[in-house]
Amino acid sequence: MAKRISEQEVASVRLLALELSEDEVTVLAAALTTLLQERDDQRTEAKAGASREEVEAILKDLHTFLKHPVQQSMQS
Repeated sequence: MAKRISEQEVASVRLLALELSEDEVTVLAAALTTLLQERDDQRTEAKAGASREEVEAILKDLHTFLKHPVQQSMQS
């Protein structure tokens, strides 16, 4: 199960530190991939509340975390 580690607001942006299992991150990545494949830009933004480019960037980050979990956690 996902666990909230911390929360803070920086420049009007709410930042959350979360603890997620690899399976949870994989599910999130799969959901974002499906969203991008099945929706045009306008529908992606309406559904996700973010532009296609923002969703693609988040998905790229998730894939990076899945490929290099130890290196990423050490850089934080």
